Amino acid sequence: MRKILDLLVKTFLAFLPFSVFLSVFFSHKLGVPGVNYLKEILLLAIGCATAYAYFADRKWPKFDVTDDLVGAYVVWMLASTFVNGGSIGHYAYGGRYDFEFLFAFLIFKHAHAYLPAKISEYVRIFLISATAAIVIGTFVRFVFHEEILLHFGFSPNLSNWKFGGSVPIYHGIDGANVRRFQGIFDGPNPAAFFLLAYLGILFHFFRRRKDEMFVVSLWALVVFLLVLYTYSRSALVGIALGVGAMLAVSAKAIWNKHRKAVFVAIPVVALFCLAFYVKFEGSMDRIVLREGSSKGHFHRMATGFERFREHPVFGEGLAASGPAYRFVVPQNPDENLYEGETKEKEDYYIPESWYVQQLVEGGIPALGSFLAILAVIALALLRVSPPFFAAFVACSTMNLFLHSFESAYASLSLFALAGLFFAISRKSEPSVAGSRHPHA
Repeated sequence: MRKILDLLVKTFLAFLPFSVFLSVFFSHKLGVPGVNYLKEILLLAIGCATAYAYFADRKWPKFDVTDDLVGAYVVWMLASTFVNGGSIGHYAYGGRYDFEFLFAFLIFKHAHAYLPAKISEYVRIFLISATAAIVIGTFVRFVFHEEILLHFGFSPNLSNWKFGGSVPIYHGIDGANVRRFQGIFDGPNPAAFFLLAYLGILFHFFRRRKDEMFVVSLWALVVFLLVLYTYSRSALVGIALGVGAMLAVSAKAIWNKHRKAVFVAIPVVALFCLAFYVKFEGSMDRIVLREGSSKGHFHRMATGFERFREHPVFGEGLAASGPAYRFVVPQNPDENLYEGETKEKEDYYIPESWYVQQLVEGGIPALGSFLAILAVIALALLRVSPPFFAAFVACSTMNLFLHSFESAYASLSLFALAGLFFAISRKSEPSVAGSRHPHA
């Protein structure tokens, strides 16, 4: 069973970075549906294999506070949906979006006990696949250009998406002649989310390998530039808070161990940012401020708060807010997200904040338990990997202004690996790439 579990986990981690591309290609180019559910099938198989391993060993998993918090959160959201008379669709689709990445965290945390390889081996598999996906996406953006994606089933409906339709080849910004980087992912903001998670894992894996750190740092600067080219404002806020939180608790260690790297990184990053500003100086107000987009975000968030005030305790149940609503509320297939009745529904059901969405769906108890889950995970990551901690905080911060947790390939990557790291944090000796811990 250990070999089967090992194979399933490696396949899952290798598949996630290419999940969007393969799903679009098979569904919209070849007409083969269901590939987008392969990651859920693999996750279920990992869960079943883990459960069987414990059963065969006649042991119970070591439950902790995260199991309690996730269990309480799930039960509350299910109860809220029941009280509000939710349909099967509300449970199925709402649960898929809200619970899936949390289940991935728990499954990987408990699967760790039966994984035969070191954690660094699974991290390496993910990094190889993710790096390949990012390199391909970079060539798509800057060499072949996004139009090549039309040959693989992506949509020419630029900057817009229709329910059930394919992923646009790129998104722009109103009033600014730019193409936001998304590579072979499903949009610029989810791409930024994934890239931030990737950077945290990258620095964790190589942070003790001084001979390779120079090359890794150069590649990290390339990835950081790609984040800038997503023009994701929430990602920049996330980086600031994530790095700031890491420095607040690890400044002394970083200064003592990586002083030279810091002296090099600061001016190089500053030059990148200056060059970026000079290139887009004439349109920076439209790129950064985006008056129409900002007003739309705040309007949707305000609508979400108004809905929360009407049901502050139980909320309105799963799929009452957020992207899952599209599966339970009838949609017009001829309208994109910014047209007519569809836009009105989007403005009402999408609060543009995962945390406001939690308030609408499950009230104060749902948001409180969800924030507690994030806090416990973040503190555990801080003990074993400050870089991954910074990435986790950055990705969580992004969801103040977005609902990026809905992008399953990105959130599953973040939380599945967080589950492995959390399992390490419960051991007496932290496990990091290059350490002497037997599970590292």
